[in-house]
Amino acid sequence: MSDNQFFFLLETLFNSIDDIRSAAIVSKEGLIVHSILEEGISDLNLAAMTATILSVAERVLTELKSGQLDVCIVQGDEGNFIVMDAGEDLIIAVCLDIDARMDTCFIEMRKISEQIKNIS
Repeated sequence: MSDNQFFFLLETLFNSIDDIRSAAIVSKEGLIVHSILEEGISDLNLAAMTATILSVAERVLTELKSGQLDVCIVQGDEGNFIVMDAGEDLIIAVCLDIDARMDTCFIEMRKISEQIKNIS
């Protein structure tokens, strides 16, 4: 998949989700693949934390015999961070304002995840 394809997918997220602040496609090794981030956010740090969050969340579900991870949400008092698997090697991460509609976000992230899975 080319950089242009990743950029297009992230642009699609931004056009589909109100109150989105940042979005990234990250490798499961914790490396940035492509991102559109608000000012002051380190793509390297975001990529590493995203991979760690996904790994820990999957491990928790395995230990609790609770199935496969669908979506991981970190809620703060000023915004939310959502992480979703996007195939064997990639992850989608999105930062939202606190008032953003989570249901719309999940739907749009799943669409992008499926597109990534079909292309890669």
